[in-house]
Amino acid sequence: MFDSPTIIDAWPILWLKRLFVAIIVALLAIGMVSAHRAYFQIRSLELNAPDLLIEGSVVQTSVVSSGRTACDVDVELIQGAHSKRLLKLHLTGNNFGFFDPRAQEDSSRVTLNREILSSFQPGTARLRAVATGRHQWFRLPPPTIRELEVVIVKPSGG
Repeated sequence: MFDSPTIIDAWPILWLKRLFVAIIVALLAIGMVSAHRAYFQIRSLELNAPDLLIEGSVVQTSVVSSGRTACDVDVELIQGAHSKRLLKLHLTGNNFGFFDPRAQEDSSRVTLNREILSSFQPGTARLRAVATGRHQWFRLPPPTIRELEVVIVKPSGG
């Protein structure tokens, strides 16, 4: 009595509906990958230096980020309450961070000279690299930190 008539879509409309469903599914899959990249922004952070820091020692850091957004890396030499920034590294994000899944990587090195080491006393110190991402979805991810215990050695003539 109250049967509704079945309306069959024309074949162009049917294919258009299927195309829209395929596009929505593809965007949802890309969005899930992008959400993971927004949550875990720093993939790896490495800090390399010799155990004994003398004039001419090289401190090197390398970072790999998800590429979703920019990130910064600061490397500091810390001894007690005194610290000095040795280098600052900035990685830019991909132009289309939501769609582009490529990782961004960079490395930098600094050679310690007499001027840097003169503000520290001979003895133990700590090298610290801190990589910080950007706000995504009202969340700032925790910084990724790598530390090395080192010993500062001053030349006997100075």
